[in-house]
This record gives sequence, structure tokens and C-alpha cells, in this order.
Amino acid sequence: MMSFTTLWQKIEVALPQAEKVNPVISDRGVDWHLEHTLKIIIAISDTLGKSNPAEFKPTFGFWKIVILWSGYIPRGRSKSPKPFNNLDQVNVAELPDLLAKAKSALSRLDTLPTNSFFKHPVFGHLDLLQAKRFILIHSNHHLKIVEDIIGK
Repeated sequence: MMSFTTLWQKIEVALPQAEKVNPVISDRGVDWHLEHTLKIIIAISDTLGKSNPAEFKPTFGFWKIVILWSGYIPRGRSKSPKPFNNLDQVNVAELPDLLAKAKSALSRLDTLPTNSFFKHPVFGHLDLLQAKRFILIHSNHHLKIVEDIIGK
């Protein structure tokens, strides 16, 4: 499993290639995958920070266990929630600022209680550890697509 340090490095390497597209690999370009990944990191981090740990309810489900255990999200199986599915052109110039905001949001997670949580639309409540793992899995999923678009 990739670390957060590796995650940031891969995003920084991909930023100069943000305008690349390859419709054979993905309907969306590198810019969209980077923006989507960073927005998800920020949203999950913010939600974890605002959650009430006393309201955490552990949930179990087949796909939750499979994805969190395997560390793999199959391509083309699910749709991004509307707030994270930008259908407009991505402003590539804003990606470095979004990266800085994501790094800052993620760094605050180390101060949160372990029962901080966010509610995933499919997996239900994910506690802090599960949420961090999901962030890495989700980010890795999109960064693999980015690497395929770029041709690495």
C-alpha cells in the first residue's frame, strides 16, 4: 500500500501532465483525476474533523471488507458523487493550491480521535483508520489511471 508521502510525490509528478487525455484509458483527463482525488481528500478530512465520535456506528458490508482488505477498486464500477464529479473544464492553474489544501487537511487528521468518522455512500461509517486507508486506496485508483493516461 502506498504511503501519503508517495501519494503527494505521485501527484506532484503528474501535475505538469495535467492537460493530457487518452480517451482509450478514461473519458476524463489527468486534470479531472487529480482534481477529483484532491477534492475527495479534502472532503473526507473535513468531515472527519467535524464528526462526533460518539455517533460512530461500525458498519460491516461485503464491498467494504473487500475494498479495504484488498486495497483495490475496480475500474468503471461506480460513479463519483455529484459534488466530486466536475463535468466542466478543470482549472489546471488551481491544482497546486488544491494540493496544498489537501496536504493541510490531511495533516490535521493526526489530532483526531480514532472514532472520528465519515459516512461513505456504499460502505457506511468509516472510522479514522479506515478513512485514511480508503483515502490511499481511492487516490491510488485514480493515480493508476493517471499513469496509464500519461503512458508510464
